[in-house]
Amino acid sequence: MKRHSNRHQLRLITEISITPLMDLVLVLLFVFLLAAPLLKADKATLTAAAPAPPTPSKVSAPTETMTLLVNNDQSVTLNGAMLARADLPVSLKQLVQRNPGIGIEVRMHRDLPVQQLVETMQLLEAAGIQKTAVTTHADDP
Repeated sequence: MKRHSNRHQLRLITEISITPLMDLVLVLLFVFLLAAPLLKADKATLTAAAPAPPTPSKVSAPTETMTLLVNNDQSVTLNGAMLARADLPVSLKQLVQRNPGIGIEVRMHRDLPVQQLVETMQLLEAAGIQKTAVTTHADDP
């Protein structure tokens, strides 16, 4: 005859520990409580700092368009006339004085570094030229 013991009987566990679940809920609660004010502040900062986009009625087409060509050897040509790089700011300011609504298309050689484009755009901004377009070219025309 087989002996049966009550000590080794299998029982169904009907309890579930909710401690890990509560830990997760509390961590998520703290994360969202900390993140919500940051998200609101970020949106408020962006809307307050960003200028209003220009409406189509405020933007006008340039009265005249010229091409500023920057070649691979960093030589500069303004509407077909070769210029020394040092004379470029003076020439641009004279253009703006003659025609305030002038637009400049900057054609950069594709092998030039981006810093060269940034410096050229800074020259245009210092001269007061607001209407610009940037294109790249592979070979000298």
